[in-house]
Amino acid sequence: MQHALRTLVVAATLGITGGAALGQVNPPAPASEQHNLGKGNLAIEGYDPVAYFAEGGGAPKKGDAKITHTHGGVSYRFGSQEHLDLFKANPAKYAPAHGGWCTYAMGKNGEKVEVDPKSFVVQDGRLFLFYKSILNDTRKSFLKEQAALTSQADANWKKLSGEEPRSGAMPSLQSQLDELKAKFSASMPADRQQVFADAMKQVAASGVMQSALKVGAKAPDFTATGAKGETVHLADMLKTGPVVLTWYRGGWCPYCNIQLKAMQQALPEMTSEGATLIALTPEKPDGSLSTAEKNELAFAVVSDPQLKVAHQYGVAYKLPDTLREMFKGRLDLPAINGDDSWELPLAATYVIGSDGIISYAFVESDYTRRAEPSEVIAAVRRAKRGG
Repeated sequence: MQHALRTLVVAATLGITGGAALGQVNPPAPASEQHNLGKGNLAIEGYDPVAYFAEGGGAPKKGDAKITHTHGGVSYRFGSQEHLDLFKANPAKYAPAHGGWCTYAMGKNGEKVEVDPKSFVVQDGRLFLFYKSILNDTRKSFLKEQAALTSQADANWKKLSGEEPRSGAMPSLQSQLDELKAKFSASMPADRQQVFADAMKQVAASGVMQSALKVGAKAPDFTATGAKGETVHLADMLKTGPVVLTWYRGGWCPYCNIQLKAMQQALPEMTSEGATLIALTPEKPDGSLSTAEKNELAFAVVSDPQLKVAHQYGVAYKLPDTLREMFKGRLDLPAINGDDSWELPLAATYVIGSDGIISYAFVESDYTRRAEPSEVIAAVRRAKRGG
């Protein structure tokens, strides 16, 4: 009853004043004490926080009282063990922003206002909740000035709670790769940096960029064996939905490992769209298995001996002589890959529609640049729609 009365007071106030201040802001307290919680410190009135996201179904749904998890003094309920596992892996993404209070009111006035758990927005990997009544739908108002209100809500929430704004938006893959590149450059002699720069130019001029398959081409079928012994047949995968093919040079490549981890983070959204992710490498099977286990990858990692599949897609190139000489004594590619061709794949990622046609192609001669997972997910959704 007390909760209902408080909601009615909030509704009347917002309906009349359009969001005027509802009271003085209290001094910061431990974050959990500032959150919008019910009995037993229950968040979102027992709704499953993962259910709001694409991988959880994309719609509000009550959680099961038997599947409850407490994080930071806040209790959450989940509709399945799978949803709980996703939450545990990234609580900052799934926990509602601004303590579960109305983001619009937090941005407009820095006030803690009740929400309707069915009124929400998921944007940039964050869950925003809103107050809603017959007279006032703050979600609609929020969408009119979303960027400004989000920024102000973040600032107000930090001032109010002392808690850093929660953000599930991971740094872009390319920003992570650029940071790594900067670190390597800072510790690498200028002459060696020049060797790598010249080698990438040679790769770009070798003709491989022209031979790589483009959007609209028919994707060559192939059958291969995954790192765990499973059979990977492209035609079979396409029967269930779009397929994402991505190549990496090997587990020895730090840029590749960052790419694979980013793809793993994006995997739930890909699979929620019915897509299958396959990573291919020239590494021998034992090397590809090691890479999969080290990076805790839940998608198929396939050894592509002699880069047979890479040649079918036109993305294999021979390592320039200057890099070959530099790698000798440092990296034994013939032993790692099981042949002495000194060939590697481009940083290539394709999205293939169920019709077998390539609908997205990222092909790059610069090994420090990779397809952004968000772009791949968007391409998967287009392929799913047939666009």
